[in-house]
Amino acid sequence: MTYPGLPDQQNNRPATVKPGVAVGILVAVIALVAFCITGFAAPAFLLRKGPGLSLPTPTSSPATTSSPTSTTESPTSTRVSRPRITPTRNPATPPAQGVQVIVDFLTKIAGSDKPGAIALACEAQKRFMDDKIDSLIPLGSRVQVTSVNGTSRFVLADVAGVAKGRSAKGIVISDLKADGGFCVTTFSIRTTG
Repeated sequence: MTYPGLPDQQNNRPATVKPGVAVGILVAVIALVAFCITGFAAPAFLLRKGPGLSLPTPTSSPATTSSPTSTTESPTSTRVSRPRITPTRNPATPPAQGVQVIVDFLTKIAGSDKPGAIALACEAQKRFMDDKIDSLIPLGSRVQVTSVNGTSRFVLADVAGVAKGRSAKGIVISDLKADGGFCVTTFSIRTTG
């Protein structure tokens, strides 16, 4: 039945997107997302390779590559160039006392001296050390320091050896105390084999 003055109700289906168009849009979105993720994960891939771009070469110490100068371009203008300072990071040598605390801690573990190992922990961490030692590096484990990094305030030591009868590696961190000594803050050791 039709009503006068109203349009015919025939064939009023909603418009649908054709499958080919939907697939094309999906592929474009995936390509755009992949490009953005790669741009953030490895931004160097966006830089042009070749003679058009030269990156500064790091030096062994901070150096000023130019000094402040004034040049007169015309009688009414003066341009001042600022010094360009290229900072470099020289790795700090971690304090020997901080490294020694870590070595002593690992020696106490290897010698099955749990109270001695816990005594080397920082005060706030001592209550957690008993369970951490049991679960991560049980008494008798033979783990040694392989490399150290840090600053004057903390030492981060990479360690490796045998824990729980299996190959293990991880880190041990010692921090500077208020009295100037060092204590073991935390450690994370995982078996790998």
